[in-house]
Amino acid sequence: MSSINVLPLLVLVLLLCSLKSHQIFATAEPDDLIQKTCKTTLYYDLCVASLRSNSSSAKADTKGLAVIMIGIGAANANETYTYLSSQLLLILKSKKDSTSTRGLTRNKVLRLCAERYMFASQALREAVQDVELMSQDYAYVQVSAAKDYPNVCHNAFKRVPSLAYPPELARREENLVQICDVATGIMDLIDWDQN
Repeated sequence: MSSINVLPLLVLVLLLCSLKSHQIFATAEPDDLIQKTCKTTLYYDLCVASLRSNSSSAKADTKGLAVIMIGIGAANANETYTYLSSQLLLILKSKKDSTSTRGLTRNKVLRLCAERYMFASQALREAVQDVELMSQDYAYVQVSAAKDYPNVCHNAFKRVPSLAYPPELARREENLVQICDVATGIMDLIDWDQN
């Protein structure tokens, strides 16, 4: 008789174990898609870390992962625009630096850079819409433009030998370029013929 009482308990344990293993596999699938997708990009670690940092990635398909990565790029460009705007404010607050020839030149270059990062952010926001609308050519053009805008900033510093390219700006440029490369790599996996 005692063995009969154990049977329902054993069935319950097996059922719970079955549900637990299903949950484990269900949560592993999105991470598998992230890893599989990121393996095709130039910057695997950046791709995985970026996508895992966004909770929407867990339920996203490849197109959704591209949208998320492009959105991360737009946020990055916007943060750099904000950083450059704060640097401009510091120059304006400094009486000495804001009136010297070097200060005016630096102000002009930083303003150009801020504008280009704003353009990059706008281009990436448009790319998100283009991916969602499955407009392949437009999406690629927008991401490519966003990737190139920081280069315009870098070149502006090169044209003024007395101005060193700030290491913080160099780091931000490299990061945005890599994010755009990752976004393009993910976009390459989208089935664009699917409507």
